[in-house]
Amino acid sequence: MGGLISPEGALCLSCGKRRGLVSGLPLCPACAGELVRAERQRGTLCPRCKSVLPPGRPCRFCGRDPEGLLRESFAPYRYRGVPRALALTLKFRGDTRAAALLAPAMARSLKAPDYDALVPVPLSAQRLWERDYNQARELAELVGHLAGIPVRDFLVRPKKTARQTDQHSLRGRVQNVAGAFAAAPGADCAGKRILLVDDVRTTGATALSCARVLREAGAEAVDLLTACIAPGLVRGRARPTGKRFRIGKKG
Repeated sequence: MGGLISPEGALCLSCGKRRGLVSGLPLCPACAGELVRAERQRGTLCPRCKSVLPPGRPCRFCGRDPEGLLRESFAPYRYRGVPRALALTLKFRGDTRAAALLAPAMARSLKAPDYDALVPVPLSAQRLWERDYNQARELAELVGHLAGIPVRDFLVRPKKTARQTDQHSLRGRVQNVAGAFAAAPGADCAGKRILLVDDVRTTGATALSCARVLREAGAEAVDLLTACIAPGLVRGRARPTGKRFRIGKKG
């Protein structure tokens, strides 16, 4: 992961403190150690979607997908601590160094990376213009390089929606993304095994909406890969701080 040191100074990308970085990484020793430990998931996990199962209760995420639109779901991290900080840094600051730190664990979390295509969850044209990047595509490109899987833009988002983090109920999230996605013109999904890629999975409303479109377009199977799984509804969003830092792009 060479070349990840920020020109803004020796600040940890996770905690933001100037306290010495691990060689070659934009993380302090404490945060680097936490990121390694965070990949070791604890608790009883659902074998299908990797959610932490409440004692004696069925998986709530799988219960929201009675049609089986998603075959399996993968994620190396819980949405807390250093992984959460990196996901927020990537999403709201456009700092692609965070993607480079999250992607290797995402690739390792796959049982058998035998997919025909990685498909990032798309942004609306307006949101993409506002941000100038799509965090899901940043992750997909890195995972695709590591796993040897091509990235394909099989989905578009013709409907601009409110931010999911501003929806404070499961019903609100489901309604917010209903009809928000469509198959891209010329998308060849027929018979393909597709891995949908996003940064964080919360209720799964976005992923299920995307999976429905891909399955209706003829995909044989759709799985989901995210960097983090959130334990519940995520309220609000982080405020961008500092300067944006994009690798290989004008900032």
